[in-house]
Amino acid sequence: MNQLKRMVQRLNFFEKLLFLVGVAVTVMGFYYINKLYTGEGHLSWALLQAAFLWLVLLFLIILTDSNESIKEELKEVIKQHINETRILKEISKQQLAELEEIKKLLWEKHHPKRK
Repeated sequence: MNQLKRMVQRLNFFEKLLFLVGVAVTVMGFYYINKLYTGEGHLSWALLQAAFLWLVLLFLIILTDSNESIKEELKEVIKQHINETRILKEISKQQLAELEEIKKLLWEKHHPKRK
């Protein structure tokens, strides 16, 4: 129960709205397809078309939620990448400064100043 509470708190407004729309489409679609079937009493092209379009609509809702989740995960990955890039830039600057210092010391060692 505690895990479910944390998961719901993590959802943003778009995901909550998409969930409500998905539930509404599921219930209303099932109701109207069932009503069409009980009204006709047999399998017809209209019933098959309605069922297929309903399933396509449910698939699109699931796909939209997947895309939103991927977008959120990519946002976190990009933030981590930016931080790592900043750290690597600082390390590169430090290494360059160290190499320049080593180069200077080696130059002075092999080319002493003449008086």
